[in-house]
Amino acid sequence: MLLALDARNSGVVAGFKDGDEWKAIVRLGVDRSADELSILLEAAAARAGIGPGLPAPSVDEAWASCVVPALTPRLVHAVREAFGIDTATVGPGTRTGLKIRTDNPSELGSDIVCSCVAARCVAARCEAESEAAAREAVIVVDFEAALVVSAVNHDGELLGVSIAPGLETAARSLRASAAQIPEIRLDVPRRAIGKNTAQSLQSGIVLGYGGLVNRLVELMSAEMGGPAMVIGTGDETGRAVLESAGYTRFIPNLALDGLAILAERNREARR
Repeated sequence: MLLALDARNSGVVAGFKDGDEWKAIVRLGVDRSADELSILLEAAAARAGIGPGLPAPSVDEAWASCVVPALTPRLVHAVREAFGIDTATVGPGTRTGLKIRTDNPSELGSDIVCSCVAARCVAARCEAESEAAAREAVIVVDFEAALVVSAVNHDGELLGVSIAPGLETAARSLRASAAQIPEIRLDVPRRAIGKNTAQSLQSGIVLGYGGLVNRLVELMSAEMGGPAMVIGTGDETGRAVLESAGYTRFIPNLALDGLAILAERNREARR
């Protein structure tokens, strides 16, 4: 069984995959010691049917994407303590299948790489019945602490990204900067003209970010020379934003799917 770890500033998403099926996906906090993470991973593995007296296979492979450098050694230690195996981390030398065309590839977050790898495979599957199979450009819209929009052209080249504050980050910034701004749920409002403070914030953030996504997709598609498949991922609030912008394809744990693909590609490369 594969253990995939997508570690970001907002938390660690751990997924246990057996064959083609994710047996369990859980979110863990980042402010944990290696020992605490080890205990939490063992508890999470129990949800996947892994543990003493259980017939399911053990964890025999672990891959991690971590954009928090200080967290990486804790994760590696936790996996070794919990399952007795080493963890492969996404970085230079990892076989991705993508051509990274940014000015400084080393600056690109591994979470972006993982999501784009998975999105490219999704596009290939969705277009498999046409002659355009695997040739359509893909734009990934990732709703986390930051809103990250990534562009992959039809040749499988990761051209670059656009970064803006995430939905919750924007809301927290407003609350910190304006004394009378309350904490609200970021639901889709019924109208753009807010009749109270909560509706006004929902309009500005949820509907406003839908416009932001639309504009970036429009500009990126034009720069890549044609239409692109749009795939959303990340926080569930992002799904509503994406739908308000007219896009329905949303895969919450796209980076985990990318990690599973990378594990398979690098496994085959070692054979």
